[in-house]
Amino acid sequence: MKRNILKALVLAAGVVAIMLSAGCEEQQQQPSTKMAKLIAVENIQLKKDLQQRDGEIEKLKEQHNNELKKQKELLEKCQEEQKALSEQLAGKYEEQINEIFKSIAEETGKLREENENLKAQIGKLKAELEARTEGLEAEPEEQEELAEQTAEPL
Repeated sequence: MKRNILKALVLAAGVVAIMLSAGCEEQQQQPSTKMAKLIAVENIQLKKDLQQRDGEIEKLKEQHNNELKKQKELLEKCQEEQKALSEQLAGKYEEQINEIFKSIAEETGKLREENENLKAQIGKLKAELEARTEGLEAEPEEQEELAEQTAEPL
């Protein structure tokens, strides 16, 4: 009998265990369903956030590309202006150099003319000097004539 009682107790314990585990499954399924719903809602929100961030990133990329285009256009414009200014400046230097050469050529011409005049005057003075020197060697009458001639202003 003791064996029968023991069997009955083991059987009852097994039935109770099965019932408890069945009840636990129901209790576990309810929170599991709630968790799944919460996770699904959270996943949906995260996807929305990611889409929003992707949209913001695209907008920022567009803004960056537009700004980059503007900067490139500005750089090209500045380079063109720099080239134009360099050409203008080079032209002004050429004009100034030509003016300097022109004035130097004119001055050189004047100096050559003056140099020729001075050479002529030197030649004249040398001739007069030679004439006087010869006159000193000449007779006193001729010296008086020479003195009168040289007394006249040049």
